[in-house]
Amino acid sequence: MTSESSSEGDNKIIRAVRATQPMHLTFEVEAYKELIELYERFEYESIISTQFHAGGHSWALVIYPKGKGVRDHISLDVKLLDKIRGGKCVHASFKFFVLNNETEKYITIQDARTRSFNAGHREWGISKAISAKDFFDKSKGLLVNDSCTFGVEVYVVDRTLIRNSRLSMMEKQTYRSYTWPIYDLSTIRPSLFSPQFKIEDRSWKLQVYPRGNLTGQGKYLSLYCYLMDRTDLVGGKKLYVDVQLKLKDQLTGEDHEKNVGIWFDSEKDREGLDDFLELAELNNPTKGYRLDDRVMIEAAISSMFILQQIC
Repeated sequence: MTSESSSEGDNKIIRAVRATQPMHLTFEVEAYKELIELYERFEYESIISTQFHAGGHSWALVIYPKGKGVRDHISLDVKLLDKIRGGKCVHASFKFFVLNNETEKYITIQDARTRSFNAGHREWGISKAISAKDFFDKSKGLLVNDSCTFGVEVYVVDRTLIRNSRLSMMEKQTYRSYTWPIYDLSTIRPSLFSPQFKIEDRSWKLQVYPRGNLTGQGKYLSLYCYLMDRTDLVGGKKLYVDVQLKLKDQLTGEDHEKNVGIWFDSEKDREGLDDFLELAELNNPTKGYRLDDRVMIEAAISSMFILQQIC
């Protein structure tokens, strides 16, 4: 996973690339140019997706093909569809996606700040999400055969922690991934912990169940991430981590990967996937996931947020 950050006004925008599709909405637009011409004829400014649900609320993705307050860019917004009365707010962060059809991976664009959605401000987004030059450049793979695919994820912050609190992105450091080679996988009963490792000044461990755990028992390889030091996560303080878990294909390089968004706190130290990879896929000799009873697991962190009381 690669990432970079840039500033758009007072906002910090995080751009990255990932293989897994959006969790909340994938929105494919066909005959894009024809649709835009039709919209221009009727003076429509935006394309609105179907409704999707995230964090107990209803949302829609809003695409501004000609930009929203900017030129030469496509703007992307997320809109809260629920009725909000009085001074109530829904606090959320969001991440937009655009599919590169050539690499079959998604470009992600994320506002590092959490936003307050309310009756007077239902829509938030990124005005310079994609440059028009890049979008229409055939070599970029974003618009192919006049079709394109967008997506969005919305992360709603727990309402009980909103008052007098702040969600902020932690500054990135250089070392953001860990690779764990496991030998003699067939001898592990029932699980194995990785050595402890450091990412972003915090200590972590991975845990693998080669024959599955809980709902994945007997059908999947299960994989989990542990946060080992949580002494500072007190008084309602939480740590959000976007973790990419990967099983390396040692033959072709076509790795199997999944992303997990995790909220750690004083009580919760583990999260992961019971169904990370089907055992049939793990043991498929053409895949290269398991070579001479050895597997290679990688954990990478793309972003970290701290939610804490500020007064």
